[in-house]
Parts: sequence; structure tokens; C-alpha cells
Amino acid sequence: MKKITLLTIVALLSFGANAQSLLPTKYGIKVGLNIANVTSTPNEGVKNIETTPLLGVAGGFYMEIALNDKWYINPELLYVQKGASFNYDYKHKWDSISLNNVNNLDEYATTNSLKLAYVELNPTISYKASDKLALNFGPSVSFLISEDYTFTEKIIGDVPPLNSVEPTPGTYEAEDLDVGLNLGLSYYITESFLVDAKVNTGFLKVGTVNRITSIEEHGNEKKEYNFELNNRAIVLSFAYLF
Repeated sequence: MKKITLLTIVALLSFGANAQSLLPTKYGIKVGLNIANVTSTPNEGVKNIETTPLLGVAGGFYMEIALNDKWYINPELLYVQKGASFNYDYKHKWDSISLNNVNNLDEYATTNSLKLAYVELNPTISYKASDKLALNFGPSVSFLISEDYTFTEKIIGDVPPLNSVEPTPGTYEAEDLDVGLNLGLSYYITESFLVDAKVNTGFLKVGTVNRITSIEEHGNEKKEYNFELNNRAIVLSFAYLF
């Protein structure tokens, strides 16, 4: 159903544009490098994560539909890799009633890797400022097709007693849809070969990282570390038009 919807949108854009312009519609391919990252919103009282960008690929099909000699619609249907590496520290509280009230608060440092893959539709609007340079903007709709979340952690400071309770593993809950905005420019090396650069900003939450730091037991309040993630990316691409 998703594939049918995407193809229908592209076909309608092409049909409507050709009815208004005598300039030919061009078809092409686009390949490039995606410098991806995430922004995060933590729950109250939690220190935010520290992120490092991930490099991924971006590529797929590209169209150039002329409305007139200045304005174009350039739909893209792309495979895009996104995500980020990020770190955060947390404190884990375990029950100490049976341990003679010894220190029951341990601190951990985590290292996390999140790799996401999307099929992305970009109905880009393009304004040709000159024969060589075009300014681009437009919405972005991304459908998640795969995810890979991994993490490691180590205790900071003293090793806890053998009969202490270890923290539960962290989890990642993904969302299937992301909607965002693309802003960028294209430089035409020739009429058929161009270099494209854009910034993508996601508006929707794409997932939540969750960590339980203490359980509701013996009067203790259940506490969690939550981080809601949004996609960000810089995409550098080459496109060839037939």
C-alpha cells in the first residue's frame, strides 16, 4: 500500500506539471552521503544525551518537472540511512533492605548506536536562480523499513555487591513515520549532471529511548530515563538526468 501511494503521488505531480509546461520532464538517479544525527528531549530532571553523527547512504530515483523556465517540481523517491551514536550516564537504585542499608545507588555510563533506514518521498519545489544554480525547498515524508539499536554500559566507581540487583536493559521504541522539511541548493555542472546539498529537519518523534533506573518496591518510587528522538541530517548527492 505504501509503494502504491508513493507512485500515485509522483504520477499526479508529473501529469499536472506537463499540462502547464512545454519543457520536457527529465528522469534520473541520485546517489549520495547522508550525515545523520538526532536531537533529543529528555524527561524532567534528566541530563540530555551527547550525540555523534553517523554516516549513511542515500540514493534512488529523481525527476525534474518544469512548471515554467524558473519553477520546477523535483520529486525524489529515495532509500536513506539515518540515526546517531549517543552517550548518557544514569544512576541505578536497588533495594538495600537485605544488605544492611549499604550504599544502594550505582552510576553507569552507556554507549548507544541507533541505525535507521527509510524509504523517503521528497516532492521538492525548485527555483532556478540561474542556469547553474537552483534553490530547493519542500516537505519530506519518510517510512521506516528497518532499525538497529545496540548499547553497552559500564559501572562508574566501585563494583556493587554480588547480591545487588542489576539494572534492566535499555530499550528503543520506534515510530514508523517521519515528516520533515528539506532546504538546499543544486549546482548544475552540465544540463544533465548536478551536485545537490540539503538539510533535512524531522518534525515528528521517531522513537523513544527508555531506561528504568529504580523499580517500585518497598516504598521506592519507580523512576525512568526517557529520551524522545527527532531526525536531523545533511545530505550531499550527485544526480544524473536522462
